[in-house]
Parts: sequence; structure tokens; C-alpha cells
Amino acid sequence: MKQYIKMNNNDNQLSLGNTCRIIKQLSTKKNIATQTDIFCAIFNIENANDSTVNNYCIGCRSIGEEYKKIYMEIKNQTQPFIPILNNLLFILGLPYQEKQSKETLNQNETLKILSQKLYNLAKNDRSILPEKQNQIYKYFKENNYIECLKLIFIIIVLEKKQPIYIEDIVKNTIENLLNNTKISLNELESFLQIQFNDGLNYNYSLKKLAKENNAYACFEIGLMEYNGEFTGTPNYEKSYTYFKIAANQNHPRANYLIAKMLLEGKIGIQSNEDITLAYHYLKTAESLGNIAALNQLGLYYKNNKKDNQKAIEYFKKAASYNYPYAFNNLGKLAEQENNHTLALSYYEKSANLEESWALNKTAEYYREGIHCKKDLQKAYFYYKKALNVPLKLQSNYAKYNLAKYFYLNGCYEIGIEKNTKKALSLLEDASTHNLLEAKIELLTYYTKTYFQTRDKNILIKINQLLTEIENHPLYTTQTKKDIETTIINIKQKEKVNRKLFQE
Repeated sequence: MKQYIKMNNNDNQLSLGNTCRIIKQLSTKKNIATQTDIFCAIFNIENANDSTVNNYCIGCRSIGEEYKKIYMEIKNQTQPFIPILNNLLFILGLPYQEKQSKETLNQNETLKILSQKLYNLAKNDRSILPEKQNQIYKYFKENNYIECLKLIFIIIVLEKKQPIYIEDIVKNTIENLLNNTKISLNELESFLQIQFNDGLNYNYSLKKLAKENNAYACFEIGLMEYNGEFTGTPNYEKSYTYFKIAANQNHPRANYLIAKMLLEGKIGIQSNEDITLAYHYLKTAESLGNIAALNQLGLYYKNNKKDNQKAIEYFKKAASYNYPYAFNNLGKLAEQENNHTLALSYYEKSANLEESWALNKTAEYYREGIHCKKDLQKAYFYYKKALNVPLKLQSNYAKYNLAKYFYLNGCYEIGIEKNTKKALSLLEDASTHNLLEAKIELLTYYTKTYFQTRDKNILIKINQLLTEIENHPLYTTQTKKDIETTIINIKQKEKVNRKLFQE
């Protein structure tokens, strides 16, 4: 089931239905202020089907292209909007004058009241951007009711979504599922046959099927190349070749992954043409029902278009399907705005879906006790849970944090004893996955140990870690200074300790 909000049931929605309702309330001639009459006046047409109008006004039907075209023309110039205002004045019960000037219309008290009531709806409608709300208010304060109402109607007709009913989107058959694609049922059956029956010859059979441009087989090989399953190293050019065959047949995930590779620079050069192409693939994936594409569209608007409002819109769409990475992105944006309460709520939603990065992030909030009540027990729980997911999906930061704050020195506040072996294992694992913080933490530990033991094998480890750190892409001059300071402090502390021991 897919649920839509019925616009006309919500007084805070600037909808076509609510606009008609307000005009009817203001009218002194109720006999001509019918829903259909108002609709015809708004679009400057002579007649319309009553049931169609009702469907438009209650939101059970999106405003048609033929009506949108009227406002596309109005958007660029004010003149075509003048007849509409005159029509509305007649509906409101005022004497009809075919050619009232802009000046006369802007002095009309009834249009002022109508503008104010519709603006009150607009300012409470969260789907309308603040800059649009401000522009409406500016026109109203300047007594420019023509432009004020023009902008309001453009928003209603061209920009507002018409989400209004509950739709059963359950597909009864595989044929229905494939309706929006160019893939035949026979292709699916051929792919499933080798999935079920083949053993050692699976890759061979898959490649053979791909030569016939089977969308599923092409996507599967593309995914294997993407993950580096053939050679141990991802081959994005090859994966793109296979994904493209599948994408041309409207395979949803193939369209999404091509876009993702383009946006991340795994293929192409991230030129304007590449970005535009990526957007095309994302919109195709979205139209085919790919949820990940909604989240990626959010990233596209955030990173490429610098439009956080539009990004949030797409993140929320993806989040409505419980897509964990969308909650992560909403949390990051909230964090940027210093709304940490909201950020944590998003991270916890993602954590409840067992997303490892979000589990680590939630744990950090509770461990630090910043912007929430400090709770080390909760933090420990979330860090542990972050590692209770498939290896490929585990957060390396969770390994690092668990080692550093709970095992390396123990955490006696919640009864966790020191466990150096476990701590080093987690740090080594995170270091292997190139986490700079883990490498530095290991360097610190082995430096302390070396000054205590003078073990040459440990010195080899230290030199190896120093080389890895210096070659790390995130290594900076500040990193170098911090490491040097740490080593100096360790040296001084060990000298003091030896002196005390001798005494």
C-alpha cells in the first residue's frame, strides 16, 4: 500500500481544493461560486467536466498538462493573468469589468483579503520553500496583489504535488513487475535457471547468457566486476559496459549504479556532461521504483546543485521506505545545522535498521554525552552492534572506538575490563582497512611498548606504521606535528618512570 496525504483535509495545505474553498467563502453570490465555476475561472476556460474538477480539487488526480501549460505561459508574463483575476472578481460577486487595469486590481480590497488568506495557507505549508513564502509576503506588503496571487497560483498548479489517496501498489504477477521494463519474462526464466541449477559452471553460464544481452545476466556480471569478484580489484569500465546493456532494458539497479559511478568519478571525468547523464540515469531508476536512486538524487542536489532543500525532499522520500542511508544523510544535514537532537533521532532510526555507520555514530553521541545524556552502557551496546553485521558492511570507526575507549584501557564505569589482545585485534583490522585513526592509535601503543621493552621487532612495526601513515591520503602537516608531540610525551614519561623505578 502506498499512502498519499489528502490535501483538502489539511487546512495548512496550499492546494487547489483549499483555494476553491476560500474563494467560495468570500463570494457573495454562492450560486455562481460552485467548485466547477471557480475552476473554470482559475484556468480561464469556458467549461470542464464536474467529476474531473472534483478529482483535481480533492487531489485524487494530478493537475493535467493542458492546465499546466496555461500557467507556464503566465509564469513568464503577467498579462494573461489579468483575465483570471477579473473572472475571480465576478465569482466573488463583484461587478464584472472586462478590462480592469493593473493599478485598479491592486487597489481591490477583496483581492487583498484573498491574497492574505492564501498567504496564510502558504506560510504554514512546509512543502513550500521559505524563499517562495517570503516572496509572496513581499508582494503582499507592497500591495502588489496581482503578482502575489500569480505566484500563489503558479505554486498550486506547477509546483505542488497532488498526493491524495491510498493506492494499492502490490503487483500480482511477475509480468506486472516487468511492465515498466523492456525485459521479457523469458529472460528472467533463463537467468533463474542457471541460478538454481548451475554449480561450478555458473560464471561460464552467466557470461554465455550475457552474450545474448540478457539483462539479468549482464547486471550480475556488471555487479561482480563492480565488486572486484573476478580479479580482486573492481573494474568499473567493464561493469559499466554490462550495466549499460541492462540499463537500456530499464533494469532499475543498473540505471542507479551507472549514475552512482558517474557521480563518484569511478567512470568518466565528472564533467557537466557526466553529471547530466548521471541525473538522467537516476531519474530513470526512480521511475522504475529504485529506492536507492531517491537517496542518490538527494546527494546529487546536495553535492552538485547545492540545493539542500531539494536534497532533503529526496532523502525523506527514500527514508519513507526505511532506507537507512537516507536517514544517515538527513542526520548529517541536521548536524550541519547544529540541530543535534534531530540528527540523533535520524541516526537512531538508521541504527535500528542495523546500519553499521549509524550504529557507530549513535554510540559516539552517547559516549561523548554531548547534546544528549551521557550513557556509556548504551554507547558500548551500539558499538558492539555495529560489528554484528556482515564483514563488508562493518564500520571501521566502530572497531577503532570500541578498542580505544573500552578495551585498550578498560571501562570500569560499566564493568569492562582491560583487554589488550581484543583491542589490538580491532585496531589492526581497522588499520588494514586504511583507517588513519587506527594506524595512529597503534603507533601510540607500540611506541609506548618499545620504550618499555626496547624490542626491535616492535621497532619494525613502528617504522612500518610511520610509512603507512605518511603515505595516507588524509596525512597532513598537523598530523605529523601531533604524532611528533605524542612520541616526545611518551619519551619524557618513560624517562620519569625509569627514574622513579631506580629510586
